[in-house]
Amino acid sequence: MNTETIKADVEKNIEKLAGLRDEVKVKLHLASLDAKQEWDDKIAPHVVNAEAAAKEITDASRAKLQEAIQKVEAFLGKLRD
Repeated sequence: MNTETIKADVEKNIEKLAGLRDEVKVKLHLASLDAKQEWDDKIAPHVVNAEAAAKEITDASRAKLQEAIQKVEAFLGKLRD
């Protein structure tokens, strides 16, 4: 995969992750203390780490973004239930 393809994929995933993070923040406003603590302790650090890694534009950074997106989507699934 070439650098431009990776860059485009990383940029798309950064936008997706930011949107998911914003949705979590809205839902956490109404969520339980346990959900807020899970976000703060387990999920948010992955988001921060993935965003930092994304600046490198590598396959590894793309993988970190995809992992963070999966974790945030799973967390949102629990908040939506």
